[in-house]
Amino acid sequence: MTFVIKFDSIMCSHSSTGLEITEKIAQKLYPFIATLFQEVIAYEQDKHHFEDAETLNDDFYLLKSEFESLSNYEIKLVFPSVLKVFNTKDLPDHKPTINIIELQRLTQNKERAILEWVDKIESAAEEMHLPRVHPIFQLLFVFHTSFVAEKKQWNSMLNGWSIGCACFVAAQQSAELSQKEKK
Repeated sequence: MTFVIKFDSIMCSHSSTGLEITEKIAQKLYPFIATLFQEVIAYEQDKHHFEDAETLNDDFYLLKSEFESLSNYEIKLVFPSVLKVFNTKDLPDHKPTINIIELQRLTQNKERAILEWVDKIESAAEEMHLPRVHPIFQLLFVFHTSFVAEKKQWNSMLNGWSIGCACFVAAQQSAELSQKEKK
């Protein structure tokens, strides 16, 4: 005799979409971008184009640091918090007391900073007349295309969930109550 346990009652209908987009960003996009950073570093160790451009070198490492900060922040805090909201649909006592809207605001600030670094580096690389085969151009392209597209989709979904998902509304109310209790 086989028993099938259904967890539908404790999982939000948005959970599969949430899991899909977070996995896509955390397990595919971010590792791919990290690989591109390593390719730039390896290329530079061999070709030394950045030696004459200390500012470009500094900006590259500031971009890398900002990206790693966003990646760690989302993978360790934001994504698990969002997924936890979905997985506690009928368990009000287990709702996270994290303000999802505040998390989103902080990540969007980091995203904007990253794109500002990308634009600055692209301008500097073009002014230096770096060869188009330089891997920095592929890195910048991925930020302009895949990163922007995935983050736009993520933020759009998160906005939709914050407005139209009962789980998110309940989590936000729980976070607001928690904030008031602390005061």
